[in-house]
Amino acid sequence: MDLKTAFEAVSMGEAFVNTESLKMLFGDMQIYPTDEQLQELLETCGKRDEEDFISFELFARSVALLLEENADKISTSSQQDGQGYQDEYGQELDQAELAHA
Repeated sequence: MDLKTAFEAVSMGEAFVNTESLKMLFGDMQIYPTDEQLQELLETCGKRDEEDFISFELFARSVALLLEENADKISTSSQQDGQGYQDEYGQELDQAELAHA
């Protein structure tokens, strides 16, 4: 299911969802931010008012930011696991190249 379809399923045809509906959307995607994390995420993505209306655009931005943050964590942990080595030119080395390095 794409983001727009997921948003429309929860918004029931409206242009906005509320915070509780947003939590349901994230839960469907196996993402479970705390209330504080969710508020911080929305503010980072551009939510400036106190009203409980979250547009599709704001929802999509927040998903993109979460995915980016998670990708950074995965990348960092894989480098710590001994992967992600590069040669002197910045090219990624595979396991066979590492054995000969």
